[in-house]
Amino acid sequence: MNPTGQRATLAPDLDSETGAVAVLAVLAGDEAYGFPLSAVREILVPPPLTEVPRAPEHFLGVITVRGQIITLIDLPKMLHLEVEQTEAYGRVLLVDNGEELIGVAVDRVIQVYRMEPNQIEYASAMGAELSEYVVGVGRVPSASATDSEDMLILIDPVSLLGE
Repeated sequence: MNPTGQRATLAPDLDSETGAVAVLAVLAGDEAYGFPLSAVREILVPPPLTEVPRAPEHFLGVITVRGQIITLIDLPKMLHLEVEQTEAYGRVLLVDNGEELIGVAVDRVIQVYRMEPNQIEYASAMGAELSEYVVGVGRVPSASATDSEDMLILIDPVSLLGE
């Protein structure tokens, strides 16, 4: 649980004068997603998984981390994406949803971005219907071209993982 018991959101870093937000970028399927770094407790190589019969489709099973049993979810399935998972997941994020730690299976971790407010377009400012789990979209420098940007879908871990 969060030491303060507060919900993790895209709140500016306490040491930021500009309102920058630290975001952990991950790849799940063909999409790049961002989790507030304040919600991510640990990044793991996937430990052995215990499947649970008759569980929802997005529920992969449970893992044990230092004696603690953690629920593991499939991020693309949780977001209702049509992604065919052909390889094992590369990493597991231990994410604090405000009540407990939840494991989130992702293909790989990209990097941590320190995003300025002008790089984020919040869902409330967008006209399109977005998933209830999406806070907004961030623009980050492209790794493949110097003058272009990639989009990062910013996730609200509290909405995604339940309260």
